[in-house]
Amino acid sequence: MSSLSRRKTGQEFIDPPVSAYVAAYGLWLFTFLVGLLVAFVVRDLSQMAMLFTTWDRYAVHLVNQVGVVVLVVLLLVLLVTTEAYYRNGVPRGQLFLRFARAVGILALILAAAQALRLALEVVAGSVNLISVLILVAVLLVYGWTRTVVQRYTHPATGAAPTRAKRWQARVLIVASFAAGAVLMALPIKFPLNPYDEGLALVNGMRVLNGDIPFRDYWAIYPPGQSYVLAALFGVAGQSVLVERVYDTVVRVALALVIYLVAARVLRSWRWALAPYLAATVLLAAATFYGYAVFPALLFGFAALLMSFRSLDTGARGWLVGAGVLVGITTFFRLDLGFYTAASVGVLLILTWLLPSDGDAEWRIRTRQLLLALLAVAGPAALLVLVFYGYLGAVAGFDLMVENLLVFPATTFRAVRHLPYPPLLPDWSIWSGEGSFDVRLGSLFGDYLRFYIPLLVYALSALLLLGSAIRSWRGGRRFARTDSMAAALVVMGAGLFVQALSRYDEIHVLPAALVVVILIAWLVRRVPAARWEQPWVAAPVMLLLLVPVLLYFVAPYSRLSEYVRDYPPQGCYSVLPRAGCAPTLPGQDDVIQILDRQAAEGEPFFAGLPRHDNVFANDVSLYFLAGRPIATRYHELHPGVTTTQPVQAEMVAELTAQEPEWVAFINWGNPNEPNASRFSSGVTLLDDYIRENYTQLYTVGMYQVLRRK
Repeated sequence: MSSLSRRKTGQEFIDPPVSAYVAAYGLWLFTFLVGLLVAFVVRDLSQMAMLFTTWDRYAVHLVNQVGVVVLVVLLLVLLVTTEAYYRNGVPRGQLFLRFARAVGILALILAAAQALRLALEVVAGSVNLISVLILVAVLLVYGWTRTVVQRYTHPATGAAPTRAKRWQARVLIVASFAAGAVLMALPIKFPLNPYDEGLALVNGMRVLNGDIPFRDYWAIYPPGQSYVLAALFGVAGQSVLVERVYDTVVRVALALVIYLVAARVLRSWRWALAPYLAATVLLAAATFYGYAVFPALLFGFAALLMSFRSLDTGARGWLVGAGVLVGITTFFRLDLGFYTAASVGVLLILTWLLPSDGDAEWRIRTRQLLLALLAVAGPAALLVLVFYGYLGAVAGFDLMVENLLVFPATTFRAVRHLPYPPLLPDWSIWSGEGSFDVRLGSLFGDYLRFYIPLLVYALSALLLLGSAIRSWRGGRRFARTDSMAAALVVMGAGLFVQALSRYDEIHVLPAALVVVILIAWLVRRVPAARWEQPWVAAPVMLLLLVPVLLYFVAPYSRLSEYVRDYPPQGCYSVLPRAGCAPTLPGQDDVIQILDRQAAEGEPFFAGLPRHDNVFANDVSLYFLAGRPIATRYHELHPGVTTTQPVQAEMVAELTAQEPEWVAFINWGNPNEPNASRFSSGVTLLDDYIRENYTQLYTVGMYQVLRRK
């Protein structure tokens, strides 16, 4: 803040600098542009309000014309009065104060207009989340202007933490948590994902029916999610809605844990709200329900939080809790459990190498490190041994290792890998078709999601390395928050590595959750005095626009579209097990055909028109049907069910089970740039189906066949 802005009321300059008047006219122009925006919003609101009246078109036209004249006059008044108001405020040292007052009035008008617009949208039954975001943003601007005015008019009490301010802070935090929970609950009626969500549903159903993972059905991920869903299905019934409510609760808890982690690293509840809101929007817009990565992230971040707590308090019991959570993380994802353990290990090792306080001898610090590592590793190793020891004993250790370790490291990469964005964006996309925003998203979406995490991790690591070198040389001690940030860098790097096996938006999302915390940490490291220097503040704010657009505005916009197209109060399927979630075209018809014509408890097979060239099948059809599955391979995975040994096994199962009905989904192979686009040349399963089944129905995307 300049010395000009800090002068007391009534204190005047004899000869104000020219730069002060330049600033005054710059703020004057900005104020007029804001006023113009407010005029457009009010004009749009008036036109929207006319739709709710019973006036004839002539009266509506007259009101619109009069409204335009009134708005133009008000804009001219704003233009003239603010020019004189700012110009006369320069010699009094009140320029910034007067600017805050003017913007506050405009923000209040805009907030009132936006609130009325929301009320009209509620009456019309089509609330737009963008309108909600605009209202919240305007109210925050108004709150900022009030704070500025208070600091100028009451400088003695402006910084005092009054009781009212503390209550305002609590209300803000609670409101943010509530808003985050609501946002994550709104898209609960998003269309059913037939493959990824179908896998979670069917695995839970099979475990509930007594099947053992790996032994009775093929899978490549740990079955922690399957056991949780099986328990929930046993208590609340088998429904998509049960799985989605559980998934939403997990996401809400994950966002809260991310907030607590950020508050520890940033040492500020206010700063922690920024990564919390970004994480909330990212999680709400990620419609992959039943994704086992979310509970794994919840326990992983909770383990980090407990280790941070131990670092702050010195209590080793928190490390025992962290070890328990690391072990539980492996029940859902082995790789995330390993990355969590590595990040906690880095935190402990840095505390040993670069203690933040005290000068204990190496021998004492080494003993403390070993005890800390034992406190974490002991419970984690015990849980891993018990859980996977049981699975290996009932399913076979060789089969478990093949599915969980060997296949993901070999065949999975060959048939699922997607190329990474090139170092330079592909500018040729501008010559293609599509709107500006679509082409812009295609050009920079995947590119920024890939390179921003790398840039943030690298920059954070360099700053931490500099701090470590200074601390090692006897300079400023390595702060506890630096050790926490280093643990987050390791965690984020691991999460980014897990996305490399199949790089796309949903797989890089976990890395983004760490990125938003580290971005806040990097901004927090800018000294307060630097923010008063325009050549520092302006570039930093411009650079922050990119992650704000990528990690908040873009997913929030998608979320708004989801809620607009599939409001949570609607019911989009007649199938009881669908839980009112929208199904694919023809899915309901297939299940109704089976319910009418197939015997109860009769096995069923859901496949593809051809099985030598496979990308994915509709796994959710098994769950919606609620029938026994005629094969252990309910997931048709390229590189597995396209091979001769597996197809021979499936033919033997179908021969033994003799399912009366078979359904195929017609969605083709997307021909991704990996081995899944090639035919294996194995047609044993196709030959068997062709010889024993005949097509009876075609409904939507499906063919329904019956045994000859």
